[in-house]
Amino acid sequence: MLRWFWANLSSLLLALTLGLIVWVVAILNADPSEARELGTPVPIEYTGLQQSLLIVGAPPPGSGLVTLRAPTSVWEQLTPSMVHLRVDLSGLDEGTHTLPVEPSVEIRPSRVDDFQPQTVQVTLERAATASVPVNVVTVGEPQLGYRAAGQQPTPDSGVIVGPLSLVERVVELRASVNVSDALQDFQQEVPLFALDSSGDVVEGVELDPQAALVSVRIEPREAFRLVSVIPKLEGEEQLVEAGYQINDVTVVPTVVTVFSADVAALQSLPGFVETLPLSIGQATGDIERRLALALPEGVSLVEEQSVLVRVSVSPIIRTITLSRIVETRNLAQGLFAQLSPESVNVIVSGPLPTLNALRPEDLRIIVDLLDLGVGTHQVPPAVIIAPTEVEQESIFPTVIEVTISNTPPATPTP
Repeated sequence: MLRWFWANLSSLLLALTLGLIVWVVAILNADPSEARELGTPVPIEYTGLQQSLLIVGAPPPGSGLVTLRAPTSVWEQLTPSMVHLRVDLSGLDEGTHTLPVEPSVEIRPSRVDDFQPQTVQVTLERAATASVPVNVVTVGEPQLGYRAAGQQPTPDSGVIVGPLSLVERVVELRASVNVSDALQDFQQEVPLFALDSSGDVVEGVELDPQAALVSVRIEPREAFRLVSVIPKLEGEEQLVEAGYQINDVTVVPTVVTVFSADVAALQSLPGFVETLPLSIGQATGDIERRLALALPEGVSLVEEQSVLVRVSVSPIIRTITLSRIVETRNLAQGLFAQLSPESVNVIVSGPLPTLNALRPEDLRIIVDLLDLGVGTHQVPPAVIIAPTEVEQESIFPTVIEVTISNTPPATPTP
């Protein structure tokens, strides 16, 4: 048997090899391997950079393209996150370096057939930090007669971090604040920019903070002054007597700038100016008028020569008590009705002018005697009010005693 085995060993090895080949071919036919390029770029990871170094100059590539070879079953499971491109920066010092890109795939069986780029160029430089003052510049001009008297940034300095060559160029952090048409002090948060000695922006450095809060002081020039505007109204007593009231008064603008060649005249102003008189005694609704200002001699307005005054007027709402004789309605023919009491009091509310103008026929009290026969009945009175803006608040009494008979009631003895 042993002699037979050794005599036929070569035949056995050949048969085993052929069987293995057949098995591999069958596997490959069932799950063929194919090469594909990933449709999504793969990010390039830069690792191992020393904390004291920064990547400067033209940024190295941030991603690359990869072609993989893998069986069909693996492609069904493979995602771009399983493929990596890495560049190792460990142990590098300042300078420009050409480094290999190292590909890898997490899932097996698969391999990288091709990838681009295969090398990258990286320039490294020492990192630096510096404290730089914040300087404020103003853009535009305040309103005529005013000037920007000072600016204060908070904080008044900032820290810059970046490559040494860039940090050494920065001489200031610039804050630009717009003062166009300003009339009074204000605060504004504005971004900061790192500038060199030529006034050019230095890119590639980080700022802390990235913005500053700038306080700007605005003050009038010597020949100008800011004063409030007070509308002068006439006829308020007459308005109230007519049953109306003032709800609101507004003026636009609320403050104005005046100027004069006589500085003493400006300083003598009390801090406000009045408009010319506006008569409101006959008003029955809102009024809107453009009025000139009553300015002292030698004092003038800057720009607009008038202001817009709006006065909101509405009727005064009051409550009054009225007495009315009770009327009957729908009394059957041949019957007579005697009411007790014969009049009632009604409390109504509404605009005072309407209440003052009420006529007897505008407010009536009715008792409906429909289908009531001989006897004594308790009937609630109904109130009929003609003006729609007048409302009934209450009535007393709320019930009228009605005695119905076949004969007219006796006439009371005088």
